[in-house]
Amino acid sequence: MIRVEDICVTLGRFSLDRISLSVGRGECAVLLGPTGTGKTVLLETIAGIHRPKSGRILINGEDVTRARPSGRGLGVVYQDYALFPHMTVFKNIGYGLKMRGLSTAKIAGRVKDMAKFMEISRLLERRPGRLSGGEQQRVALARAIVTNPNALLLDEPLSALDKATRSRLRLELKKIHEKLGITILHITHDLTDAFFLADRMAVMENGKILQADTPENMLASPASRTVARLVGIDNLIEGSITNPGLETGIGIIRIPEANSMPAGARAWAGIPDWAVHLLPSDHKKAYLWTAEMRIAQINFTGSMIRVRLANENGGTLQTCLSRREAAILPLSLEPGSSVSVGIHETGVSFFLS
Repeated sequence: MIRVEDICVTLGRFSLDRISLSVGRGECAVLLGPTGTGKTVLLETIAGIHRPKSGRILINGEDVTRARPSGRGLGVVYQDYALFPHMTVFKNIGYGLKMRGLSTAKIAGRVKDMAKFMEISRLLERRPGRLSGGEQQRVALARAIVTNPNALLLDEPLSALDKATRSRLRLELKKIHEKLGITILHITHDLTDAFFLADRMAVMENGKILQADTPENMLASPASRTVARLVGIDNLIEGSITNPGLETGIGIIRIPEANSMPAGARAWAGIPDWAVHLLPSDHKKAYLWTAEMRIAQINFTGSMIRVRLANENGGTLQTCLSRREAAILPLSLEPGSSVSVGIHETGVSFFLS
Protein backbone atom coordinates (compact mmCIF):
# COMPACT_ATOMS: atom_id res chain seq x y z
CA MET A 1 0.00 0.00 0.00
CA ILE A 2 2.88 2.38 0.80
CA ARG A 3 6.24 2.13 -0.91
CA VAL A 4 9.12 4.55 -0.36
CA GLU A 5 12.10 4.21 -2.71
CA ASP A 6 15.48 5.86 -2.01
CA ILE A 7 13.97 9.01 -0.54
CA CYS A 8 16.36 11.85 0.33
CA VAL A 9 15.10 14.90 2.23
CA THR A 10 17.12 17.83 3.61
CA LEU A 11 15.74 20.18 6.26
CA GLY A 12 18.44 22.56 7.49
CA ARG A 13 21.25 20.42 8.89
CA PHE A 14 19.09 17.30 9.09
CA SER A 15 18.59 14.86 6.24
CA LEU A 16 16.93 11.56 5.44
CA ASP A 17 19.47 9.42 3.63
CA ARG A 18 18.19 7.12 0.86
CA ILE A 19 15.24 5.77 2.83
CA SER A 20 13.42 2.75 1.41
CA LEU A 21 10.41 1.27 3.17
CA SER A 22 7.31 -0.71 2.25
CA VAL A 23 4.05 -1.26 4.13
CA GLY A 24 1.83 -4.07 2.85
CA ARG A 25 -1.92 -3.73 2.38
CA GLY A 26 -3.70 -4.21 5.70
CA GLU A 27 -0.41 -4.31 7.60
CA CYS A 28 0.47 -2.39 10.75
CA ALA A 29 4.07 -1.27 10.34
CA VAL A 30 5.86 0.46 13.20
CA LEU A 31 8.81 2.79 12.71
CA LEU A 32 10.84 2.68 15.91
CA GLY A 33 13.61 5.07 16.87
CA PRO A 34 14.75 7.69 19.38
CA THR A 35 13.47 11.27 19.41
CA GLY A 36 15.09 13.44 16.73
CA THR A 37 16.03 10.60 14.42
CA GLY A 38 13.74 11.67 11.55
CA LYS A 39 10.64 9.53 12.04
CA THR A 40 8.22 12.46 11.83
CA VAL A 41 10.08 13.94 8.83
CA LEU A 42 9.65 10.63 6.99
CA LEU A 43 5.96 10.41 7.91
CA GLU A 44 5.37 14.01 6.77
CA THR A 45 7.24 13.34 3.53
CA ILE A 46 4.93 10.39 2.83
CA ALA A 47 1.97 12.65 3.68
CA GLY A 48 3.22 15.30 1.22
CA ILE A 49 4.28 18.03 3.66
CA HIS A 50 7.97 17.80 2.67
CA ARG A 51 9.12 17.33 -0.90
CA PRO A 52 12.03 14.91 -1.37
CA LYS A 53 15.17 15.87 -3.29
CA SER A 54 15.19 12.45 -4.91
CA GLY A 55 13.41 9.11 -4.78
CA ARG A 56 9.76 8.07 -5.18
CA ILE A 57 6.68 7.57 -3.01
CA LEU A 58 3.99 5.19 -4.23
CA ILE A 59 0.60 4.76 -2.56
CA ASN A 60 -1.65 1.96 -3.75
CA GLY A 61 0.64 1.58 -6.77
CA GLU A 62 0.39 5.23 -7.83
CA ASP A 63 3.40 7.57 -7.85
CA VAL A 64 2.41 10.47 -5.55
CA THR A 65 5.88 11.97 -5.06
CA ARG A 66 4.73 15.35 -6.44
CA ALA A 67 1.06 15.08 -5.48
CA ARG A 68 -0.59 17.43 -3.00
CA PRO A 69 -1.25 16.09 0.51
CA SER A 70 -5.01 16.12 -0.16
CA GLY A 71 -4.50 13.95 -3.23
CA ARG A 72 -2.79 11.05 -1.46
CA GLY A 73 -5.80 9.56 0.35
CA LEU A 74 -4.07 9.38 3.72
CA GLY A 75 -5.37 9.89 7.24
CA VAL A 76 -2.89 11.47 9.67
CA VAL A 77 -3.05 11.63 13.46
CA TYR A 78 -0.46 13.68 15.31
CA GLN A 79 0.72 13.54 18.89
CA ASP A 80 -1.14 16.78 19.75
CA TYR A 81 -4.33 15.61 17.93
CA ALA A 82 -4.72 18.95 16.01
CA LEU A 83 -8.46 19.17 16.62
CA PHE A 84 -10.28 22.39 15.71
CA PRO A 85 -11.01 23.99 19.13
CA HIS A 86 -13.99 26.07 17.88
CA MET A 87 -15.79 23.06 16.38
CA THR A 88 -17.86 20.38 18.09
CA VAL A 89 -16.70 16.78 17.99
CA PHE A 90 -19.34 16.13 15.32
CA LYS A 91 -17.95 18.88 13.07
CA ASN A 92 -14.34 17.82 13.71
CA ILE A 93 -15.06 14.26 12.61
CA GLY A 94 -17.07 15.40 9.60
CA TYR A 95 -14.61 18.07 8.44
CA GLY A 96 -12.84 15.88 5.88
CA LEU A 97 -16.15 14.63 4.49
CA LYS A 98 -17.38 18.21 4.10
CA MET A 99 -14.19 19.12 2.20
CA ARG A 100 -14.94 16.23 -0.17
CA GLY A 101 -18.37 17.69 -0.92
CA LEU A 102 -20.59 15.05 0.68
CA SER A 103 -24.17 15.98 1.44
CA THR A 104 -25.22 16.95 4.96
CA ALA A 105 -27.22 13.73 5.31
CA LYS A 106 -24.30 11.51 4.24
CA ILE A 107 -21.93 13.34 6.55
CA ALA A 108 -24.30 12.92 9.49
CA GLY A 109 -24.71 9.20 8.82
CA ARG A 110 -21.02 8.47 8.51
CA VAL A 111 -20.06 10.59 11.51
CA LYS A 112 -22.63 8.85 13.71
CA ASP A 113 -21.50 5.40 12.52
CA MET A 114 -17.86 6.26 13.21
CA ALA A 115 -18.67 7.75 16.61
CA LYS A 116 -20.49 4.54 17.54
CA PHE A 117 -17.54 2.43 16.40
CA MET A 118 -15.13 4.56 18.44
CA GLU A 119 -17.56 4.66 21.40
CA ILE A 120 -17.71 8.47 21.50
CA SER A 121 -21.36 9.07 20.49
CA ARG A 122 -22.05 10.86 23.78
CA LEU A 123 -19.33 13.42 22.97
CA LEU A 124 -20.60 14.65 19.59
CA GLU A 125 -21.85 18.02 20.83
CA ARG A 126 -18.84 18.82 22.99
CA ARG A 127 -15.84 20.91 21.97
CA PRO A 128 -12.25 19.58 22.30
CA GLY A 129 -11.54 21.78 25.33
CA ARG A 130 -14.04 19.74 27.35
CA LEU A 131 -12.50 16.37 26.47
CA SER A 132 -9.86 14.29 28.24
CA GLY A 133 -6.67 13.36 26.43
CA GLY A 134 -7.97 9.90 25.65
CA GLU A 135 -11.26 11.28 24.33
CA GLN A 136 -9.41 13.76 22.12
CA GLN A 137 -7.31 10.92 20.74
CA ARG A 138 -10.42 8.91 19.85
CA VAL A 139 -11.89 11.93 18.08
CA ALA A 140 -8.67 12.47 16.13
CA LEU A 141 -8.64 8.81 15.08
CA ALA A 142 -12.32 8.97 14.09
CA ARG A 143 -11.68 12.07 11.95
CA ALA A 144 -8.77 10.34 10.20
CA ILE A 145 -10.63 7.06 9.54
CA VAL A 146 -14.09 8.35 8.55
CA THR A 147 -12.86 9.35 5.06
CA ASN A 148 -11.84 5.71 4.31
CA PRO A 149 -8.18 6.58 3.64
CA ASN A 150 -5.75 4.37 1.75
CA ALA A 151 -3.65 4.24 4.91
CA LEU A 152 -3.44 5.73 8.37
CA LEU A 153 -0.26 7.56 9.47
CA LEU A 154 0.16 7.84 13.24
CA ASP A 155 2.79 10.15 14.72
CA GLU A 156 3.42 9.15 18.37
CA PRO A 157 -0.36 9.12 19.02
CA LEU A 158 -0.10 7.72 22.55
CA SER A 159 2.91 9.59 23.93
CA ALA A 160 0.99 12.43 25.60
CA LEU A 161 -1.29 10.10 27.59
CA ASP A 162 -1.02 8.75 31.12
CA LYS A 163 -0.11 5.07 31.52
CA ALA A 164 -3.65 3.75 32.08
CA THR A 165 -5.17 5.71 29.16
CA ARG A 166 -2.25 4.73 26.97
CA SER A 167 -2.88 1.05 27.68
CA ARG A 168 -6.58 1.38 26.83
CA LEU A 169 -5.92 3.24 23.58
CA ARG A 170 -3.24 0.76 22.60
CA LEU A 171 -6.01 -1.84 22.66
CA GLU A 172 -8.25 0.55 20.68
CA LEU A 173 -5.63 0.83 17.94
CA LYS A 174 -5.37 -2.95 17.83
CA LYS A 175 -9.16 -3.18 17.49
CA ILE A 176 -9.24 -0.59 14.70
CA HIS A 177 -6.59 -2.46 12.78
CA GLU A 178 -8.19 -5.86 13.19
CA LYS A 179 -11.80 -4.83 12.53
CA LEU A 180 -11.23 -2.37 9.69
CA GLY A 181 -8.19 -4.03 8.12
CA ILE A 182 -6.74 -0.58 7.47
CA THR A 183 -3.07 -0.13 6.54
CA ILE A 184 -1.19 1.67 9.31
CA LEU A 185 2.25 3.27 9.57
CA HIS A 186 2.82 4.08 13.24
CA ILE A 187 5.92 5.89 14.47
CA THR A 188 7.02 5.67 18.10
CA HIS A 189 10.01 5.51 20.42
CA ASP A 190 8.09 3.33 22.91
CA LEU A 191 9.01 -0.36 22.86
CA THR A 192 5.74 -1.54 24.42
CA ASP A 193 3.69 0.23 21.75
CA ALA A 194 5.94 -1.09 19.00
CA PHE A 195 5.92 -4.76 19.98
CA PHE A 196 2.23 -4.79 20.89
CA LEU A 197 1.04 -3.29 17.61
CA ALA A 198 3.52 -4.16 14.87
CA ASP A 199 3.16 -6.78 12.16
CA ARG A 200 6.45 -5.49 10.82
CA MET A 201 8.95 -3.09 12.30
CA ALA A 202 11.66 -0.79 10.98
CA VAL A 203 14.36 0.61 13.26
CA MET A 204 15.64 4.09 12.44
CA GLU A 205 18.45 6.29 13.74
CA ASN A 206 20.09 9.48 12.43
CA GLY A 207 18.00 9.66 9.28
CA LYS A 208 18.63 6.07 8.21
CA ILE A 209 16.68 2.83 8.44
CA LEU A 210 19.00 0.29 10.04
CA GLN A 211 16.85 -2.84 9.77
CA ALA A 212 13.31 -3.85 8.82
CA ASP A 213 11.76 -7.19 9.75
CA THR A 214 9.11 -8.80 11.92
CA PRO A 215 9.41 -7.93 15.62
CA GLU A 216 10.31 -11.54 16.43
CA ASN A 217 13.13 -11.66 13.87
CA MET A 218 14.38 -8.25 14.96
CA LEU A 219 14.83 -9.50 18.52
CA ALA A 220 16.31 -12.84 17.45
CA SER A 221 18.74 -11.44 14.85
CA PRO A 222 19.49 -7.74 15.28
CA ALA A 223 21.71 -6.49 12.46
CA SER A 224 23.98 -4.54 14.83
CA ARG A 225 24.41 -3.57 18.45
CA THR A 226 22.69 -0.26 17.67
CA VAL A 227 19.59 -2.17 16.55
CA ALA A 228 19.86 -4.48 19.55
CA ARG A 229 19.95 -1.48 21.88
CA LEU A 230 17.00 0.22 20.19
CA VAL A 231 14.81 -2.90 20.40
CA GLY A 232 15.46 -3.15 24.12
CA ILE A 233 18.22 -5.76 24.50
CA ASP A 234 19.78 -4.66 27.79
CA ASN A 235 22.93 -6.75 27.89
CA LEU A 236 25.38 -5.92 25.10
CA ILE A 237 28.64 -7.59 26.00
CA GLU A 238 31.79 -7.04 23.96
CA GLY A 239 34.46 -9.69 23.61
CA SER A 240 36.92 -11.49 21.39
CA ILE A 241 36.17 -14.65 19.42
CA THR A 242 38.23 -17.59 20.69
CA ASN A 243 38.03 -21.29 19.99
CA PRO A 244 35.54 -22.04 22.80
CA GLY A 245 33.40 -18.94 22.30
CA LEU A 246 33.24 -15.20 23.07
CA GLU A 247 35.78 -14.18 25.72
CA THR A 248 34.25 -11.34 27.77
CA GLY A 249 34.47 -9.56 31.12
CA ILE A 250 32.14 -12.13 32.65
CA GLY A 251 33.96 -15.12 31.18
CA ILE A 252 33.65 -17.17 28.00
CA ILE A 253 30.15 -17.31 26.50
CA ARG A 254 29.67 -20.36 24.31
CA ILE A 255 28.68 -19.57 20.72
CA PRO A 256 26.40 -22.13 19.04
CA GLU A 257 27.85 -23.68 15.88
CA ALA A 258 25.18 -22.00 13.74
CA ASN A 259 26.70 -18.61 14.69
CA SER A 260 30.30 -19.40 13.70
CA MET A 261 32.53 -16.30 13.58
CA PRO A 262 36.19 -15.69 12.64
CA ALA A 263 38.69 -16.31 15.45
CA GLY A 264 40.24 -13.18 16.91
CA ALA A 265 37.43 -10.86 15.76
CA ARG A 266 35.83 -8.37 18.14
CA ALA A 267 32.17 -9.22 18.58
CA TRP A 268 29.18 -8.62 20.82
CA ALA A 269 26.63 -10.83 22.48
CA GLY A 270 23.11 -9.40 22.65
CA ILE A 271 21.41 -10.93 25.69
CA PRO A 272 17.80 -10.02 26.56
CA ASP A 273 17.26 -9.61 30.30
CA TRP A 274 14.80 -12.52 30.28
CA ALA A 275 17.57 -14.84 28.98
CA VAL A 276 19.57 -14.25 32.18
CA HIS A 277 18.35 -16.89 34.63
CA LEU A 278 18.91 -16.94 38.36
CA LEU A 279 19.57 -20.45 39.72
CA PRO A 280 19.83 -22.08 36.27
CA SER A 281 18.36 -25.56 35.95
CA ASP A 282 20.32 -28.80 35.59
CA HIS A 283 19.90 -28.72 31.81
CA LYS A 284 23.35 -27.21 31.32
CA LYS A 285 23.38 -27.73 27.54
CA ALA A 286 20.72 -25.04 27.20
CA TYR A 287 23.03 -22.48 28.81
CA LEU A 288 25.80 -20.64 26.98
CA TRP A 289 27.44 -19.57 30.24
CA THR A 290 27.03 -20.11 33.99
CA ALA A 291 28.80 -18.52 36.97
CA GLU A 292 28.37 -17.05 40.41
CA MET A 293 27.63 -13.32 40.54
CA ARG A 294 26.81 -10.77 43.21
CA ILE A 295 23.47 -8.90 43.32
CA ALA A 296 24.56 -5.28 42.88
CA GLN A 297 21.21 -3.49 42.65
CA ILE A 298 17.48 -4.21 42.79
CA ASN A 299 14.77 -1.94 41.33
CA PHE A 300 11.03 -2.47 41.58
CA THR A 301 8.97 -1.31 38.57
CA GLY A 302 5.32 -2.13 39.06
CA SER A 303 4.85 -5.87 38.66
CA MET A 304 8.49 -6.45 37.63
CA ILE A 305 11.76 -6.59 39.55
CA ARG A 306 14.96 -5.60 37.74
CA VAL A 307 18.21 -7.00 39.08
CA ARG A 308 21.73 -5.85 38.20
CA LEU A 309 24.41 -8.48 38.74
CA ALA A 310 28.17 -7.97 38.92
CA ASN A 311 31.34 -10.04 39.26
CA GLU A 312 34.67 -9.24 40.88
CA ASN A 313 36.16 -8.12 37.55
CA GLY A 314 33.52 -5.43 36.98
CA GLY A 315 31.47 -7.43 34.49
CA THR A 316 27.71 -6.88 34.76
CA LEU A 317 24.44 -8.44 33.62
CA GLN A 318 20.84 -7.34 33.99
CA THR A 319 17.83 -9.56 34.41
CA CYS A 320 14.16 -9.13 35.27
CA LEU A 321 11.64 -11.22 37.16
CA SER A 322 7.98 -10.89 37.83
CA ARG A 323 7.05 -10.52 41.48
CA ARG A 324 5.45 -13.98 41.22
CA GLU A 325 8.74 -15.51 40.00
CA ALA A 326 10.69 -13.74 42.73
CA ALA A 327 8.29 -14.99 45.40
CA ILE A 328 8.98 -18.67 44.61
CA LEU A 329 12.77 -18.39 44.34
CA PRO A 330 14.48 -20.44 47.07
CA LEU A 331 16.59 -17.43 48.04
CA SER A 332 16.11 -13.87 49.18
CA LEU A 333 17.03 -11.15 46.69
CA GLU A 334 19.31 -8.91 48.70
CA PRO A 335 22.01 -6.52 47.44
CA GLY A 336 25.43 -8.02 48.09
CA SER A 337 24.32 -11.63 48.17
CA SER A 338 25.81 -14.22 45.82
CA VAL A 339 23.68 -16.11 43.31
CA SER A 340 24.19 -18.68 40.58
CA VAL A 341 23.45 -17.19 37.12
CA GLY A 342 23.09 -18.64 33.64
CA ILE A 343 22.64 -17.23 30.13
CA HIS A 344 20.04 -19.33 28.34
CA GLU A 345 20.61 -19.79 24.61
CA THR A 346 17.05 -18.71 23.73
CA GLY A 347 17.02 -15.16 22.39
CA VAL A 348 20.79 -14.59 22.49
CA SER A 349 22.38 -13.17 19.34
CA PHE A 350 25.97 -12.54 18.27
CA PHE A 351 27.20 -9.90 15.83
CA LEU A 352 30.40 -8.23 14.67
CA SER A 353 29.20 -4.60 14.55
